[in-house]
Amino acid sequence: MSLPTVLVTGATGRLGTAVCATLLERGFSVRATDRRFTKDFPIRVEVGDVCDEYFAHRVVEGVDAVVHLANHPNPFSGPTPQRLLADNVAMNGNVFHAAVSLGVRSLVFASSIQVMIRRDRPVKAPPFPIPYLPLDGELPPNPGLNTYGISKEFGERLLRLYTESDPALSATSIRFPMLVGDWHLSRMQMGKPLPLASIDFIEATAHLFLEDAGTLVAAVLERRLPGYHQYFPARSMELRGYSLEEILRDRYPDVPRRGALPADDGLIDLSAITREVGWVPVHRLVYDVER
Repeated sequence: MSLPTVLVTGATGRLGTAVCATLLERGFSVRATDRRFTKDFPIRVEVGDVCDEYFAHRVVEGVDAVVHLANHPNPFSGPTPQRLLADNVAMNGNVFHAAVSLGVRSLVFASSIQVMIRRDRPVKAPPFPIPYLPLDGELPPNPGLNTYGISKEFGERLLRLYTESDPALSATSIRFPMLVGDWHLSRMQMGKPLPLASIDFIEATAHLFLEDAGTLVAAVLERRLPGYHQYFPARSMELRGYSLEEILRDRYPDVPRRGALPADDGLIDLSAITREVGWVPVHRLVYDVER
């Protein structure tokens, strides 16, 4: 089966750069678009704003698949909450509508953990409310008043509606957690024990390295499963000095369990992703935690 020609929106961001690099390595033909020009990017970038429905239509035309990463990335800095919501909803609607109208058969959307974990303020306030453990991609939406999370939930719901109208369409929402790269590792106090109270549990302990994010997107595109799919591809940090059960007894004593916690990833159930697209993450963060 020949590999599709893929458009990556938001291509020059950290996630977009990793995704483009992986797709090129895997032999995909990749087109890229972003609002900003980046020098020495490995492929030509079509500069423009997919908030403009006409630009979105033009850049989508002629591709087989779209990886939509272009959104305002942070609910606590940058545009106002109102502007973030309006822009992200416009970007998602424009790209998805253009893709479906033009006959694109595969869509991948960068959703977020913030659809699942209510976080209305940029304040460390664990424990975050969660309905069950281990976490998976089917966790019900609960973005609260976080307009970033609301915009991602809108994108997920829109993709579901498109696949209900066309079951042959392949549409996948990936609820990315904290993404880790060299830029992030250099800011972290690796090797120096951290107080357990300083760790923003669940959201901060759920993470994914950018390299693994890139291979997941490639795996989804290679399988092209029909219908709507939704994944939470996170790893649990290894917190040396505490057992997972100790931490859960302290932070989430009353959260029900849906089966045993996975041996490798504790808080996260990756079985659906592995079963459906054959993907497993390679990298993992390790923290030494003070007793």
